[in-house]
Amino acid sequence: MTSIRSSIATLARLVRCLGKRARGDTSPQSSLDEGPAGEEREQLIRRILSSIHNNSILVCGGPGTGKTALLFLLKERLASGEDPNTEFFPVYIDLHGIPERLLFATVARAVLGQLAMSPANRAASSGADYGHRDLANDFRSVIGTLRTRSPRRARLVLLVDGIDELNTYDPRTNQRVRSLFMASLAENMVMVAAAVEIDRHWEQEGSPWYNFFEEVRLAPAAEDPLCDASPG
Repeated sequence: MTSIRSSIATLARLVRCLGKRARGDTSPQSSLDEGPAGEEREQLIRRILSSIHNNSILVCGGPGTGKTALLFLLKERLASGEDPNTEFFPVYIDLHGIPERLLFATVARAVLGQLAMSPANRAASSGADYGHRDLANDFRSVIGTLRTRSPRRARLVLLVDGIDELNTYDPRTNQRVRSLFMASLAENMVMVAAAVEIDRHWEQEGSPWYNFFEEVRLAPAAEDPLCDASPG
């Protein structure tokens, strides 16, 4: 009986791998299947959920380690309202391929759109001349509104995919990103960001923008020998 079950499981894995090849499946769920699995993934999620009360998190890992899927899973868990003291309002933001001049407007559109709010500064709609001060003002307005939506402490969580795009931006822009999480906004806003790798070369005055993150590294995705095997 055991050998029959093992054969069925092996056949199911083979069918699943061949199906992925045929579909070219690159969906978040596909990435989740290939990323941190089972108990290890749950432990990572619990660690992040515990840390974001006080810290922003940087998740680093190579392609196929499940970074994007992890952000989507975190979005679902944060929105479930399971925390007794804090109500989290998660927003997913994809920075892949976003030019520097559109950075702050892109973030604003994602936040305001997913939370169904109107921008205080209409330039967010087009991205024209919309800078970090405009975004800070909109964040203050958003947080003020979120505080009225729940009796619990409101916390805006930015789930930022592809934050390594900042590697190509002017260091002053990077510092402006950091400034958004300082002073009055820090109490009600936090970020969980995903990157393949962050450029640690820093020649500017002051602390590097990435230093305010608690870093988590994902292990390389384990390859399934059935999926590796050549067809035929």
